[in-house]
Amino acid sequence: MKEFSNWHEFNDLFEYKGLTSANKKDWVRKSALSSGYFLEINGELSAFNEHNGFIFKENFGLKKNSVGLYFLKIFTKKTGTKVYIGKSESPTNDHGIPYRLQDHFRKIQVLPARDRNQFLELAKDPRFGGKGYKLAWDRQKKEFSRYDEELTDKDTDIRKIKQTHGIILGKFKSYIEVSDKFAQLKLKKSNDNQEKKWRTFNKKLKDTYKADIYEPSFWNKNCQIAFLHADDILEGFRDIEDSESENRLLNEDIDKAEKMAIKALRKNFDYDDILNQADMSNPKLICDISKNLAHKNFDLNSVHKRSQELILNNAKIILEKLNHEGLNNWFISVLEKISESSKDYYLKLSLASDSDFRIASIIQRKTSNNFMVFEPKIDHIYCKCILSHDDLNNFFEKNNLDTYVSTVKKVSNEGKNIKSSFKIKKLKKNNWLNQLINDCYDRFNKKYPYKKREEINTPNYGKKSNGGTPVS
Repeated sequence: MKEFSNWHEFNDLFEYKGLTSANKKDWVRKSALSSGYFLEINGELSAFNEHNGFIFKENFGLKKNSVGLYFLKIFTKKTGTKVYIGKSESPTNDHGIPYRLQDHFRKIQVLPARDRNQFLELAKDPRFGGKGYKLAWDRQKKEFSRYDEELTDKDTDIRKIKQTHGIILGKFKSYIEVSDKFAQLKLKKSNDNQEKKWRTFNKKLKDTYKADIYEPSFWNKNCQIAFLHADDILEGFRDIEDSESENRLLNEDIDKAEKMAIKALRKNFDYDDILNQADMSNPKLICDISKNLAHKNFDLNSVHKRSQELILNNAKIILEKLNHEGLNNWFISVLEKISESSKDYYLKLSLASDSDFRIASIIQRKTSNNFMVFEPKIDHIYCKCILSHDDLNNFFEKNNLDTYVSTVKKVSNEGKNIKSSFKIKKLKKNNWLNQLINDCYDRFNKKYPYKKREEINTPNYGKKSNGGTPVS
């Protein structure tokens, strides 16, 4: 596989069944307990599902043991875009690309992995869900006894325990409480900045969407996945007798490709929107990242393609409020031209209470330096820009645009780069808007002449924005 796949919906590759199941039919496999681990939620027992409920479906050439890169995107209207590029180097079912994605889904929810050592540790920790306990399992009746038993230090081999008992990790009111308690315990022990980044994202999602992030509908609606598997390269290594050399060659290839792909992410997204932590500051300057990401086996420029597609798809979701089909379709064509432009500007989707589109310089990366802002309304698009009121009027007169725009005004309270505003009523002659964008960009460049060594450093460039998503 040479380049990243097209974007796939979550339910093309996974089915989410929930963290646990209260259905007793799911508890048993060949008369023994299939999991052996349970939570008590509002007084009801439920068993942990395999892979925390994220069940992989082989599809589109992706297999359980596929190795290579994956591109994960979570987008919601209220929290914006979050992206992550990762790798899988081990061609085994429990370390392939699907397994790595399942691990990231769990991190987003901040829930414990189905791991017997971790589960036993949590069950014995009263800060998690009170003190855990065990219940005797009757294999003939396929039910638990009514009397709980205390866990002991001998309860370490789950393969033996689940023949006779089930281990209940604790008592909780909801999955949110499970996540909160788990996060509190893990954060006290971990100094891993990558883990903290996932948990920060989880807190934002939970504050906004509450229990919805533990429902299948959330994942089906808001998650997309692209991948670049290296299964064909792995097949080419089959003839190498030295398995150690085979693994080294494969790992070096994938590791190098991941580093380059993360650089492409930095070209396309603000730091706060990237869930990666490693390789985010080398090189320090965005302008030092090569636009041509050459790799002997992969086309990493496909990261740019997938990023631009992703941003345009997200823009279409924001445009749902524009109940003017002709204007909506023509404006999308303007956005497509922005993504294809060789100009050094990018599109940012702002997801505040009034969702809008902001155009800024990719060099400056400052939210204060937007030089155009578009706010979709029901029947028009409200636009603000860097041109003065007189310059804007001159542009419209020169291009005979009276039937396309209205209500040209001066703006004085929108920051130093926004000087005027107008309403877009029609866009059939849409080239004029792209020309206006270019003129605004040229005015911005005169105001902020570019000096390479003054570019804002990554990973701390720009001010924190609400869901900003740029296009290079």
